[in-house]
Amino acid sequence: MIRIATLMMIAVLIPAGAALAQDQPRVSPEVLKQIRAACSADIKKLCAGVQPGGGRILQCMRSHQTEISTDCQTALASAKAQQ
Repeated sequence: MIRIATLMMIAVLIPAGAALAQDQPRVSPEVLKQIRAACSADIKKLCAGVQPGGGRILQCMRSHQTEISTDCQTALASAKAQQ
């Protein structure tokens, strides 16, 4: 009985996860590398107490949008242009 319930749960969650993954914007690995290099200092400075995951870092960066360095802004603009 437990196996059937587990299999049913997996059958429901796998397609839902795939659908969510498809909704995420796709950025090339090169652009991601540029964002990490350009924004890591900003993230450490502005979002030091924020636990990664669940979009919390992104939300923190959005709330500090006026304080983000020029290099980070440029890298983020490049990623947005690629979408």
